[in-house]
Amino acid sequence: MPSKRVRIHYRRFFRGGEPVVSEPLSEAVAKALAHKVDGQDLYGDVRLRTYEDVDHGSVVLNGRFLPANGDVYGELVRFDPNTNIPLLVQNSASTAELEIREAVKPNDAEVLQGMTFFMIRKDHVLVVDQGLTNPIFERYLRWLLCERTPVAQRNARVPLIPKLFLDEEVEGLRDVKLIRLRPAPLQVDTLFDEARTEVHSQDVEPTTSVLSILRAANFDTAVIEDMMRSHGAAVVLNLSITLKAGRSTLKMQGEEAVALLRNVPEDDLIVIGDGIRKNRGVLERLSEQVDIERKGNILVRREAWSALSKAAASYRDAGLIE
Repeated sequence: MPSKRVRIHYRRFFRGGEPVVSEPLSEAVAKALAHKVDGQDLYGDVRLRTYEDVDHGSVVLNGRFLPANGDVYGELVRFDPNTNIPLLVQNSASTAELEIREAVKPNDAEVLQGMTFFMIRKDHVLVVDQGLTNPIFERYLRWLLCERTPVAQRNARVPLIPKLFLDEEVEGLRDVKLIRLRPAPLQVDTLFDEARTEVHSQDVEPTTSVLSILRAANFDTAVIEDMMRSHGAAVVLNLSITLKAGRSTLKMQGEEAVALLRNVPEDDLIVIGDGIRKNRGVLERLSEQVDIERKGNILVRREAWSALSKAAASYRDAGLIE
């Protein structure tokens, strides 16, 4: 069976001052799945695990597995009930071009728009993203714990943050005073990719949209694009962020900075603060690449969960998680 190379990301439930749940996140999710609605527990009925997100369509905890050691395995999928199947077909009337046609989906099926395989151990979360982003995962957990079930103590976000590495030391960052966003230069040959507003590929990792940042700052990006094409130029963005209170610069603790930046690609960031060698630190995230068997473009659930279990064992042996 063919395989696909994917990245396993590590995240951790960030409790902060008033955590949503008092117990470990894995226990809270297991408790939510055992909750009954009209006599039926969530674990046994997929309809009870379906979250209708107004921004992202329907998100469903489809596959789930609760082994005896207390871990929680899941397969989260996303779809839009109003989406049909776009097709590119040969027009029988002409060979000059192909025809774009939309086929109505079957009555008993939905068009899959993203997946996430995850494993939760206490407050540690290991994830394989396949077109379903971390913010959607966080929103689903909030709905599951705070709205679908009464497990949470209050209705609030469930932030999942990456673990911080600095100069090969875990949790080495403190008193962050400056964050720099320095994505790769925008090249002429990537203008089309940068301008896309909707991505359907399940292989796409989050990227920093240089054009979107410039548009938000009211730049006329059409002029910039014309100049890039005319001169073969690239756009270099170097954005510095500090927090000011009067004349003083506020400092964030390392975990606060990581929570703020948890959805920004790590290759684009430089984080500067006290306790950092040479006053310059690079934010990195704990992750590793693995090969997982697939059927077509879909990862095999059993193999994805097995890869997450092996990654957790390697992190445990390295002393990074329990």
